[in-house]
Amino acid sequence: MIFSEMLEAVRRDPDTVVIPAEWGQGRASFGGLVAALAFEAMRAKVPDGRPVRSLAITFVGPVASDVPVSFQAEVLREGKAVSQMLLRAVQDGQVVTVVQGSFGASRSSSITVEALAAPQIKPVEQCQELPYVRNVTPEFTRFLAMRWAIGGMPFTNNRSRQMGGWVRL
Repeated sequence: MIFSEMLEAVRRDPDTVVIPAEWGQGRASFGGLVAALAFEAMRAKVPDGRPVRSLAITFVGPVASDVPVSFQAEVLREGKAVSQMLLRAVQDGQVVTVVQGSFGASRSSSITVEALAAPQIKPVEQCQELPYVRNVTPEFTRFLAMRWAIGGMPFTNNRSRQMGGWVRL
């Protein structure tokens, strides 16, 4: 099942989402996918025109693959411009992920904050590819095209504090 199909599954029925084993990372499902599914379930209950402003995600326990997960989104407070949301992902009666989100409309402000410059990295074609290798790299990486550009290679126990590159589905 590809990423877009997983998003469609949580939109269709957030109470019985099954994450296939190929989205695994060790004994748990890939956290990025779990967070994306939680966001979709929350977003469905927020009025249009209120983009996400912050998300606080806590992975309470591993989300097992091939076991139904319920993404339970709740509106904590809804004001004129901001919606405060809470989501619990529940599996086998246990909370496995909690997400608190703030969704809000834009407002004018006299404060200007300059953005940090993006890191300088080589073009994607010049970066080393990080392929999916069965039983070596996490299962979910089969769905990603990754090119490494900054810092030590992942999954190598490298002590570099920098990491990054190009990733797409």
